[in-house]
Amino acid sequence: MKPRILFIDDDCAGREVVLFNLRTAGYEVTTASDGQEGLSLFAPGKFDVLITDVKMPGISGIEVLRRVRSADPDIPVLVITAFGHMEMAIDAMREGACYFLGKPFDRWHLLVAIEEILGRRCLIEEAGDLRVPRSEIDRGIVCVFPSRGGSMRLWAGDDICEGETPHDEK
Repeated sequence: MKPRILFIDDDCAGREVVLFNLRTAGYEVTTASDGQEGLSLFAPGKFDVLITDVKMPGISGIEVLRRVRSADPDIPVLVITAFGHMEMAIDAMREGACYFLGKPFDRWHLLVAIEEILGRRCLIEEAGDLRVPRSEIDRGIVCVFPSRGGSMRLWAGDDICEGETPHDEK
């Protein structure tokens, strides 16, 4: 079964580009043009990943994140925004996001993010089967700012920020 993604973004052109890239990569994608529509499409267990823009008319992506994580604490959420800065990434992490991508991002950044998210989800499920406490599982958030040439990993509950070098796109 193809992984199912709910993608919420008010930018029609950007939404179509991401939709094309995700479907070409083999994902089943449902789109919404704003937070309210996205919330109406969401149900626990229906999607494997949620991707939401932050700045949208009506309900913001951070509020979508809050409501979705309240309904389904295990859904991985990737937050995207053209207005990204470290404070926003930290706010997203506090609300339960596991990945933060600054726009503009390329196809490669998006697909790597989805693969990392799905891999982490599998790890959490396996840990649950083995009765490993959730506190023992990596609860970091990855923040990627392509226009600034790098990424950061923030660890929930710690004051540690670990910088990573940008990956070569060979």
